Amino acid sequence: MFVGKAIHAVNKDGRVSLPSRMREVINKRYSSDDLYLMLMPEKFICLFPSEEFERLTSRFDNSSATTLSRIMDMERDMCSEAELCKIDGSGRIVIPPEMKESAKINNEVIFIGARSHIEIWNPEHWNWKQTQRGSDRIAIPAA
Repeated sequence: MFVGKAIHAVNKDGRVSLPSRMREVINKRYSSDDLYLMLMPEKFICLFPSEEFERLTSRFDNSSATTLSRIMDMERDMCSEAELCKIDGSGRIVIPPEMKESAKINNEVIFIGARSHIEIWNPEHWNWKQTQRGSDRIAIPAA
């Protein structure tokens, strides 16, 4: 499970090191270093191990959509926003230039563990999003 957060520098080529604890999860839990980057409408990037991306897209098989055309639209919308990437020998990934630009990523990113995937945000956008949520944040009851 992906948890925690970490800020990392992005080089001019869009390469960024994955946080070591998140790399460990990928190495231990998943059989492949294939990852899918997907630009989200809120202008952040989701990073899915291939097994999790396939699990996510398989939800369309049991979709409540009423027509084949609607199911195909949903699949197209999701898959057209995704890019396959691999972790290099130095533990880095490359954020494609168009995703980097759309997510307003410059010199650094914040990685957010989100259980089955990792979110990659512009740190300023993440901080703004957190302040907007304010009291909507989940409160975990004391044991």
